[in-house]
Amino acid sequence: MFGQPEIFDKFDENLPSGKRTWWDEVSPEFIGAVSGTGRPFFNRVIPGGLSKIPGFVEKLEAGASVLELTSGAGHGLAKLAGQYPNIALTGLDGDAYSITLAEATVAAAGHGDRVRFVKSTLEDFSEAEKYDLIFINISWHEARDIDLAAKNVRNALKPGGYFVISDFPFPADKEGLRTIPARVMSGIQYFEAQIGDQLVSTETFVQLLIDHGFEDVDSFIISPVHNVIYGKK
Repeated sequence: MFGQPEIFDKFDENLPSGKRTWWDEVSPEFIGAVSGTGRPFFNRVIPGGLSKIPGFVEKLEAGASVLELTSGAGHGLAKLAGQYPNIALTGLDGDAYSITLAEATVAAAGHGDRVRFVKSTLEDFSEAEKYDLIFINISWHEARDIDLAAKNVRNALKPGGYFVISDFPFPADKEGLRTIPARVMSGIQYFEAQIGDQLVSTETFVQLLIDHGFEDVDSFIISPVHNVIYGKK
């Protein structure tokens, strides 16, 4: 991955001008190289992390309409489909090549007939009261307009629906950034600095959901580099 031009070469090119490089502008080789980085997070949160959210697993087991935002290469979709056979799944991503990878991933896992795909950014996503559960893994901090994205998510949820964010627990202050886990988390954001993402703290995510009208908002840490924030419409 670090040998790809998107990491260091593009950074040198873009730093003087401030130009941003989004995922749909990078090469298939780069996307392929990074496509597995979220799998340890999926393994921690499905099913273990999700079981800590009151009432969440019961909805999944009963059958629910589930949307994964920024579904990438489809590893999360495949894991959700395998773990919860009664759910209907949709994957959303702004990059067409990633959707192609995800289609192949879920098909190889035997779930191709259970997953539909939508090509959209978080900011352009527009659906009304369609999903019981919306999930996003280590990508919410990449939203270019995080308030608009939160509004779109809430609009897309049915009343009583859940929004679950699985992400890095970035500290809220400079002292926290000096810890070893925070240094690791910040270091792996080298490429993402070029797309204008933010090192968003858990406290900020919690307040964001509260500000946008979510209820029963809470968070918990799964590991030193992984936490979950959730709320209900």
